[in-house]
Amino acid sequence: MNRKNDVLGIVKQYGCLVFGIVLMAASVALAKVAKLGTSPISSIPNVLSELTPLTIGVWTILFMVVLISLEWYALRQAFGWRNLIQIFPSVIFGVMIDGFVKLFDFIHPANYLVQLALTLVSIVLLAIGVFFEVNSHTLMMAGEGVTAAFAQMKKMNFGKTKVRTDSAMVAVALIISLVVSHQLIGV
Repeated sequence: MNRKNDVLGIVKQYGCLVFGIVLMAASVALAKVAKLGTSPISSIPNVLSELTPLTIGVWTILFMVVLISLEWYALRQAFGWRNLIQIFPSVIFGVMIDGFVKLFDFIHPANYLVQLALTLVSIVLLAIGVFFEVNSHTLMMAGEGVTAAFAQMKKMNFGKTKVRTDSAMVAVALIISLVVSHQLIGV
């Protein structure tokens, strides 16, 4: 009986993780459709998707690999399999973003109020998705993983480090946008 409960608990935990990833992917796709900007973690992939033929989902996967590489840099010997396997939910996340972008292709916001409403729905979905991801107590997504790695390396509080990493991501997205297109796009 105890083994059955353990297996059921693991299934519930990973179910929470997958549900969180689905909501976060839908959130990113809605934000892209709304065209008022995305979350910090999606800002660089979104800008790059506006500037290249690659989709936001493909750029998200590539960006997550970069973040996992940064985790390796920060952690060195402490970098382990739990860090490396973040690539799996990252691939799922990127594929699902592209799927939701296609699914939401019929949405064409007619005015700023509709764009704002879509953005607000996106924010709520993202918050709920992150809640499920974090409370799954399984894997950390690369965005949180890189923050945790740098917090550990610098011996800083996770919350303060998260604000810094998110700010850095938005700043890099702004720089890419301005340098390449000479205007603000996708941020």
